[in-house]
Amino acid sequence: GLSNPFRGLLKLGSLERRGAMGIWKEFFCELSPLELRLLLDHEDRICVESYSLLRCESLALTHSDGRFELVFLGKKLFLRAPSRDEYSDVPGNSLDWAPAHEPELDAIKEAVLYVDIDKTWVPFIFSLSLETLKCFKVRNKDKILSNSYGIETIQDIVPDTSLGGPAFFKVITSKAVLKLQAENAEEAASWRELLREVLMSYLESAEEALTLGGSLDGHSQVVLKNTVKENSFLLQYLVAIPTEKGLDSQSFICAGCSRQIGFSFAKPKLCAFSGLYYCDSCHQDDETVIPSRLIHNWDLTKRGVCRQALKFLTQIRNQPLIDLKLVNESLYEHVEGMGRILRSREQLKLLGDYLILCRSGALKELSKRLDHRHYLLECPHKYSVTDLRQIADGVFETFLQALLQFASHHVYTCDLCTQRGFICQICNSSDIIFPFEFDTTTR
Repeated sequence: GLSNPFRGLLKLGSLERRGAMGIWKEFFCELSPLELRLLLDHEDRICVESYSLLRCESLALTHSDGRFELVFLGKKLFLRAPSRDEYSDVPGNSLDWAPAHEPELDAIKEAVLYVDIDKTWVPFIFSLSLETLKCFKVRNKDKILSNSYGIETIQDIVPDTSLGGPAFFKVITSKAVLKLQAENAEEAASWRELLREVLMSYLESAEEALTLGGSLDGHSQVVLKNTVKENSFLLQYLVAIPTEKGLDSQSFICAGCSRQIGFSFAKPKLCAFSGLYYCDSCHQDDETVIPSRLIHNWDLTKRGVCRQALKFLTQIRNQPLIDLKLVNESLYEHVEGMGRILRSREQLKLLGDYLILCRSGALKELSKRLDHRHYLLECPHKYSVTDLRQIADGVFETFLQALLQFASHHVYTCDLCTQRGFICQICNSSDIIFPFEFDTTTR
């Protein structure tokens, strides 16, 4: 039988090529997995030029009308397809998608993705783990780490057909917007779905770490949602003293901006809050008290933290995210004044029960005096970072005593509240007693 001249071809059609004088000339094009051939016409099939795709260094769309360029060993070939849809068939079928390296040990998924860098699609090996999305270059058959994006920095994953079709999508991080191309639409959908699952898993674990076994009020939930997306990985260090793991565990990359640090690169700076290393742009020697050291060691020493940690601590400093009963209940015994504060907190909670049911409007006045610390009426063990620092400064106890004085005075003088008092069940004295009177009553 006759041989099939079209065997192995991926696409046939017309393309225009721009000559040295800027004049566009039409050619018939044959695209195979390994070669691009330009013919004078489709009937005689006289090949004018052929280009090995193995030597293709880059491909870029240069105009919305279908113009694109191919670079072969430094030589640019300017072509124009009849439409942008026609162009979108070219890169998807001619790019190399086969990774020739062993995947990372912690990789959930690893594959070649092309990245839009200055309108040129450049291949990288992307490796996704539960903690990071790593980006590798291949040089001399070796994988070289080019960039690393912590899962906590990922803000959204969206399809973007405007880049060229359903195989294209974007990963939006706090550092950059990655415009990516997968081998096909199914592979792109797989990447998007897996990235979302890893991100949701990370956010759920971060939320569990933040609540520390307790529940947050509505306002704290709002703060949680606003802070977790950008700084969720810092939540784990709020109540746990960090351990320094060393620069090699970060692949000698700044934990904030992925800049290379250490040795001949930028000088690394240790963040006392997270135990991670940062470059001098992300860590500018700001100092603050470390909450975990305050909780476990009552250590009030100010230490250097990165800008990201300082911002995070500023955002959550007034939120009741620390439950001392769960984290370090022994603090009540070993720190002077903490036992008295717990006692006052328990009294205030009982007094709050009276004012909540009172119709006199006293609760509204108490709310003003609480200064947004309504959690003081709910759980005696929940504290904010600001509360703990004020306890150390001797301010918090005075604040509590003023609240107790106001609330107890109201209960003793209010006709509605006094009717909710009790009579001793043992001596049947006519004196009215209340559960918040710890000095004279027991339950």
